[in-house]
Amino acid sequence: MILFSLFVGVAGAQVKDTLRVLAIGNSFSEDAVEQYLWELGQETGVEFVIGNAYRGGWSLISHWKDARSLAADTEFRKVTEGKRVNHGKHTLREIITDEPWDVITFQQVSQDAGRIESYEPGLSLMIGYVKGLARVDSVRLGFHQTWAYAKDSDHKGFAKYNRNQFLMYSCITAAVDKAMHYHQGDLTFYIPSGTAIQNARTTLLAKSRPNEPVVNRELTRDGYHLNYTVGRYIAACTWFEVLTGKSCVGLKSRPKGVIPELALIAQQAAHAAVLSPMTVTPVN
Repeated sequence: MILFSLFVGVAGAQVKDTLRVLAIGNSFSEDAVEQYLWELGQETGVEFVIGNAYRGGWSLISHWKDARSLAADTEFRKVTEGKRVNHGKHTLREIITDEPWDVITFQQVSQDAGRIESYEPGLSLMIGYVKGLARVDSVRLGFHQTWAYAKDSDHKGFAKYNRNQFLMYSCITAAVDKAMHYHQGDLTFYIPSGTAIQNARTTLLAKSRPNEPVVNRELTRDGYHLNYTVGRYIAACTWFEVLTGKSCVGLKSRPKGVIPELALIAQQAAHAAVLSPMTVTPVN
């Protein structure tokens, strides 16, 4: 069911040359969409308009509370024609109605992403809120599956998973699977960034190189946020494939300083995650 929903969402993206994408999230959506995704689109003829409704550390229910109170506390980051602009703080209503978004995604705050009991009532409330405000009836709603922390992460939320990376990853995939089934009439796809990162952790990309800006702390810069180059690039490749239905494998667009061989491994990790979003695929 989930795989079917995922590819239904993909197919709908293939018919448009301009794709307007809004993520309602936090620093994990910042890691995923604010860099590299637009460039991947340019190489393949897809013009992305990318929005990120950003509040650091914000959960589903926190976003709902902001929406209900009309609080103008959400940063609106936007990528248009390759230019990244922070438009300052707005209400969620203003951000949702700013563009005729084709795609709007939700995500849970990272430390609770593997706790299905934390998703409600926030997810249901946010789905209803967004559906009521979206400027086009054909808007597709999806969910962003985030990643488990590095094995040596000192994030206090890691204790909820006994500081076990694979347990955290397994809990996240299980929680997203349940949320997708519960909301299968509304959520038509999900983006398996967490699986893509876990796939990449089976490769040399995850080796610890403390002084290396490209590869460090299992693709994170601090044990939980993705590093600025390969980590973020993997997430962008995953979003690109799900949203466009196009393969990222072999594309030339990559972060500055990342050699083609490393970029290819990152692309393969993302591609494998889209094909098998619920399980880890070792990448050669």
